[in-house]
Amino acid sequence: MALAKSTHIERMRENFEIFDFQLSEQDMKVISELDTNTSLFFNHQTPEAVEMFKKMISERKEKMRK
Repeated sequence: MALAKSTHIERMRENFEIFDFQLSEQDMKVISELDTNTSLFFNHQTPEAVEMFKKMISERKEKMRK
């Protein structure tokens, strides 16, 4: 669990009140359906994506050498 940092008493109280709700079974179902196990941008497993990342890494290494 992450802890929020604050020096203001009222904000500290608000930070401790984060568990004042419950998710219904329907809420949990909707949330679980959000993950489709696919990228919204591109498929990281395609040969084109792998080549793009290899090129990006190579360019960064070359830039760091200079």
